[in-house]
Amino acid sequence: RWLHIKGAVLILLGVAAMVFPVIAGVAAAVLFGWILIILGVAGLASAWSTRPHLHLGWSLTSSIVALIAGLVIAFFPLAGAMVFVIVIAAWLVLDGVSSLMIGLELKRAGRHEWRWSIVSAVADWLLAVLALVLGPMGGAVLVGFIVGIDLILGGLALLGLGRSMRLRAV
Repeated sequence: RWLHIKGAVLILLGVAAMVFPVIAGVAAAVLFGWILIILGVAGLASAWSTRPHLHLGWSLTSSIVALIAGLVIAFFPLAGAMVFVIVIAAWLVLDGVSSLMIGLELKRAGRHEWRWSIVSAVADWLLAVLALVLGPMGGAVLVGFIVGIDLILGGLALLGLGRSMRLRAV
């Protein structure tokens, strides 16, 4: 039941991202920027805490880079689109690896729903290549579409998995 609900929510969010790709792309970039800002501030606070720090220089460097990148992306999301497209592509590659591993585990367990995870993995990898080929020209629109497509496919995979599990339980 929860797989169906989560799958349906992902599909709805994916459709919204596809209908409003610029909004979805800019929102994703701004959110990512704020995550980096928080990471940078927390890193600086940690570096300047009273406890001894083994690698103060590297910690400060990492925190300052995260803070600067976060500020650029959060306040100039279209300018940060090029970097964000690369980050999204990397995320899609890693998400695809995770989906592949889940699919292989399901196949080893003799479960028929393994195919859904493999389809999701291949789609992630194709979207990652698309992101890198189109580069910054697609910017926020590309990110919005990629996020939308990935959410829809992830939702469909969960619906398929939930349906298969429900049929097995009957």
